[in-house]
Order: sequence, then C-alpha cells, then structure tokens
Amino acid sequence: MLKSLTATLLIAAGLISGVANAATLRVATNPTFPPFEFVNSETKEVTGFEMDLIRAMAKEMGYDVEILNIGFDGIIPALMAGTADVGASGFSITEERKKRVLFTDPFYKSGLTILVTKEAAKDIKTFEDLKGKTVGVQIGTTAAAKAKEIEGAKVTTFNNASEAIMDLSTGNSVAVINDRPVTDYILVQQPALAQKTVHLTDQMLSADDFAMVVTKQNAKLQGELNAALKTLKENGEYDKIWKKWFGEAK
Repeated sequence: MLKSLTATLLIAAGLISGVANAATLRVATNPTFPPFEFVNSETKEVTGFEMDLIRAMAKEMGYDVEILNIGFDGIIPALMAGTADVGASGFSITEERKKRVLFTDPFYKSGLTILVTKEAAKDIKTFEDLKGKTVGVQIGTTAAAKAKEIEGAKVTTFNNASEAIMDLSTGNSVAVINDRPVTDYILVQQPALAQKTVHLTDQMLSADDFAMVVTKQNAKLQGELNAALKTLKENGEYDKIWKKWFGEAK
C-alpha cells in the first residue's frame, strides 16, 4: 500500500512538473512594426525580429508562447490587468515608462529619423526645420513624444508607421518621424513610397534602446528573460536571428 501511494505521488509530481515546464508565456504585441513584429500576409502568422527573439527566449526558459495582438497603447494596461505576461512591441526604454513597468535588458539600439517628401527635402534637412510643419507619427511612441517638442508643428497621429508614411506620400504632411529600421523596411517593401520620399538617415534624432516589458510585480520573470537573452547572445542564436532580419550578423 505504501509503495502504491509513493508511486502515485511520484506520478502526480511528474505531471505537475510537466505542466509547469509547458507553461505558456502570454506575449502582447502590436504587429504593425516591421521588421520587429508584423503579420505575414501569406501565413497570417505574427512574425518579425522581436517575435523570433521572444520565441527563442521562451524556448530557452521552457515556455510555450501565445501571441496576443493588442493595440500599442493597450499593451501596458493588459500587463497591469494580468491578461498578458510580457510586452514585446518595440518598446523604447524611457523614464516615464519606468514608472509603470520593468524593462528587460536591451535587445536592440534604434533611433528616430525623418522621412520627407521629395519636394520638402529641399527645405527640410534637420529636426529644427520641422518647426511649424505638419508631421505624422505613430500614436503612443517616442516619435510622437518627440514631435510634440517641435515648435508650432501640427502633429497627426496614426495607428502604425505605414499609415503615417502613406499619408505623407499623398501630401497631407511634409514629414514622418519614426524609428529608422522600421522606415527602412517599409520603404524596401513599398518601392512606390520610396520613390516619392527622402529618408534623412544622417539625422538620427535620438538613440533608443528597445527592450521588453513586464509589470513591477514580476521581477522574477524579468530575471528569467534577461538570463535567456544573455544565453542566446552567448551561444550565437541571437546573431542568427539578427542576420535573418537585418542581413548581416550583429
């Protein structure tokens, strides 16, 4: 009887352990930020550099991944409400956001650049030249915050950068402020837009570190994510993912 009870307990412990090992990491993202996160038009899968990275990190941690498609400005509230565990959507590390969430170690350094129409390129060379102009940005981003600092500028917000750039191409604005890698990717994917615009890549407005976010009550998960990222950088997996999306090893 004792042996039977012991065996039953061991089996139960094994099942519990199996459930723990197969726990699901709920990752909230707004997949309108290529090449970091976007929906593949053919497979309908949420893909991108950051999505590949969080999946690799979760695998290293022993988690399955569930991707939650949420509007960018709703991701942190979803974390606070407990409906998501991690926010992975090109979050720049800012002091304002630090008041609400914990950031993982940075996984990418980006920066804000200006995209202008070809006509406007004759007069707009720097950030200061945007004074009094109509500028498009993605809502809730550091680009939106930066645009508010422009003296006399009329700032138009969009759900994603592609919409802002499309609006620029129609002449409704003269410039879009956005993260350089995202703008580059959009222009590669949409050459018609590239022909109508000029990307001022020599005018990096800021240097932003991208990181994932968790709630302040989830320091344990923050530590697990950091450890997984460190391992991926050490074993070469991070470089493989980087090369897939940016064409060369970091």
